Amino acid sequence: MSIAHPNQVWLDGPYDAATPDITVFRGGSEKEDVFNWDTNALYFQVPKGKKVIADKGLNGEPTKVITNCREYPKKMRNWISDALARQETLHTRLKSFNILGQRFRHEKSKEHTKQLHKMAVEAVCVIVQYDYENGQPPFDVTLP
Repeated sequence: MSIAHPNQVWLDGPYDAATPDITVFRGGSEKEDVFNWDTNALYFQVPKGKKVIADKGLNGEPTKVITNCREYPKKMRNWISDALARQETLHTRLKSFNILGQRFRHEKSKEHTKQLHKMAVEAVCVIVQYDYENGQPPFDVTLP
């Protein structure tokens, strides 16, 4: 989710529920050589000198990620909290579509179910983005 504009900026998946956020972000686990990570992962999409704001699940990538920290001034901590809350409003909107608000099941193979789930998530993201652009944007996050 962009901070400056009401835009979703990255989507990837599906991943097994047990996959840690940091592994999804990197496109591979810490145990793997970085040269084997998926270059389509968000880690590789963040331009040099830019960072993403994330919760503690992405601690461990300080050159690419900002997480809230007691050492930051209060204004900065509040701004990060607001940005994270804005992201959560996106998740809430996505889950308001019943297909994403409960366990996704299908009678065919696991791979087929994953592909159907991916299609459903992408469709809902398009609908939510359309809503953002046509009168129902998320709340603004003001810079500190």
